Amino acid sequence: MGHWIRSGCLIGLLLMVALLTGCCSRSSRVINPGGHGTLTWTVMVYLNAANDLDEFSDLNMNQMESVMTNPNVRVVVQWKRIAAFAPQDSWTGTRRYLVRYDTDAKEIKSQLLEDLGQGIDMGNAETLREFVRWARARYPADRYALIIWNHGSGWRTRTTRAVSFDDEFGSSIKTWELPTAIRPTSADPIMDVLLFDASLMQMLEVAYECRNVARYIVGSEESPPGEGYPYHRILLALMDNSDVPPGEWAKDVVRQFVSFYRQNFPAYYNITQSVVDASKLENVASALDNLAGTLMERRTLYVNALRSARENAQSYSSYPEYKDLWHVAQLMKEYTGDGQIGVRVDALHAALREAVLYEAHADHPRVRNSHGLSIYYPSAGDYLGRYSNLALARVTRWDEWLQQAP
Repeated sequence: MGHWIRSGCLIGLLLMVALLTGCCSRSSRVINPGGHGTLTWTVMVYLNAANDLDEFSDLNMNQMESVMTNPNVRVVVQWKRIAAFAPQDSWTGTRRYLVRYDTDAKEIKSQLLEDLGQGIDMGNAETLREFVRWARARYPADRYALIIWNHGSGWRTRTTRAVSFDDEFGSSIKTWELPTAIRPTSADPIMDVLLFDASLMQMLEVAYECRNVARYIVGSEESPPGEGYPYHRILLALMDNSDVPPGEWAKDVVRQFVSFYRQNFPAYYNITQSVVDASKLENVASALDNLAGTLMERRTLYVNALRSARENAQSYSSYPEYKDLWHVAQLMKEYTGDGQIGVRVDALHAALREAVLYEAHADHPRVRNSHGLSIYYPSAGDYLGRYSNLALARVTRWDEWLQQAP
């Protein structure tokens, strides 16, 4: 969710009505004491509302409560609020909740497990690490999912943000800190699904960083509305059958997110979502490395064509340097007409077909060339040196290409 493009107050209030009275009404769902399916899930929600997204945190909690009908699925939330943004009659600090079924759209009725008090920095990777450890220890399960709820800005750091922006401390979790926060040691269970309810996080740089800590990664190339995920819809597949394979649930999250906004707010352009199979990302990185090598070899032959490919490729929000990877590669092939570059692009496209399990986006020209993964591709001379901190930069020549691309 981007700075308030996770969208404004009036739109937020209108959406709240749709979100809480739309399909899958609360009263129509019945708790089945025997459960639906046999496998257990623990879904962890790292809900950092210590910023201007606070108003949407109550909405999302109520959505979660409205569908908690399967006892095999535990949803645990670490939720932070600060006085600068929380309603005057609300609590502040950091709390942990076990989400409970509830039909009241105005009140949070979930079980308060712990009140951690003041001074918790949810923009600190160690705080995320501790939450994950606690949730796994208290609620062991067959399968695990982690949802990171907050602002996001892809791979970039504090000046523009990475993810989990905490206004109290002016902090955020850097992309390269995510792996050890999510899976501190190789002995810890891997996340079956990692979801970013945040802006701009479905980048190759982010996904590759997290390739060894999650099986499937869900997120947006764009900066979605402030209301974020319609939790009453994305959790339904788990509630209906906890035996649903993780990849299938991840795809359903994409379907539910995009279909909800298409149905209720078709004018919203900033709707993109995809699921990536992390096990396929090494092949994508290898294909990208080969493409970068060929581009460097043939750069001087196609200065204008390569510049035009970058300039005309699908980009996102206020980050023109974030390009849809499939589309920019396609334009490189088309604009240069070079056989060697074409071979490399075809190989990259083949790897992306395997890695991106499912992608959907709004029916809007501003996102029509979205294919599920973006990449950092700045204008000549604008390369940020800290990009070298990323795992993708260490295993590919993409960073070298960025430093000499026209």
